Amino acid sequence: MSSNQSVDRAVTVLWILNGLQQATVTEIAAELDVHKSTASRLLAVLEQHQLVVRQPGSMAYELGHGILQLASTVRSQNDLTRSAQLLVEMVAEHFKLTANVAILDEIFAVNIAQSAPSEKFFTPRQYVGRRTPGHATSSGKVLLAFAEKAVQDQVLATELEAFTQHTITDPDCLDNEFAQTKERGWAVSNNEWDADMTAVAVPLLGLSGTVIAAVSITGFTHDLPPESFAARAQELQTLVQRHGRLLE
Repeated sequence: MSSNQSVDRAVTVLWILNGLQQATVTEIAAELDVHKSTASRLLAVLEQHQLVVRQPGSMAYELGHGILQLASTVRSQNDLTRSAQLLVEMVAEHFKLTANVAILDEIFAVNIAQSAPSEKFFTPRQYVGRRTPGHATSSGKVLLAFAEKAVQDQVLATELEAFTQHTITDPDCLDNEFAQTKERGWAVSNNEWDADMTAVAVPLLGLSGTVIAAVSITGFTHDLPPESFAARAQELQTLVQRHGRLLE
């Protein structure tokens, strides 16, 4: 195996774990289409550098703290991300719900900031830096609703994966969802990405008036019941309009 090939495979392992969250040597070998011994050597090197870690009492690997150290360096250099973090902390404190800021990456939403864990409310798993499906998340719906038609057409032409029984998988229904989101100025993911989890998102406008990101709040379904969607969305819109300049 050449050194370039080794590097490529090692990086691919990180992306695999980013997507799956946890995977065994066998699963990673299958994803890479290599022998288990090759996958094991790659994981051993990555583990040496704290980029992956094996869970105690488990055969599964996941991303290690080294990734967070690298990410924190990038984050400290990125004004948008740094400002977004201030915004999500403010939003989370106001609603007592987890808050995120996401940007569009092709047809996916990528979270660039998530409020810190708190004892005051439930915090879902960490999504910073992860691609999430645009058709199943509130942030994704907002970003796609205000995206160019070519981007929307690309989403509608793909096979829409069902993550729960409530995920929108019909292109016509999703197209209508985009239109409704753009008209009212907010979107909801109601048990569509994670079961029993609901999120409401609104757009964040840049100086030119275009949508540069989406701001969302997430909680259990009983924290964000359907009858509260409109009021919470309007409240979030007001907060983002007032403090969203942090990201400009």
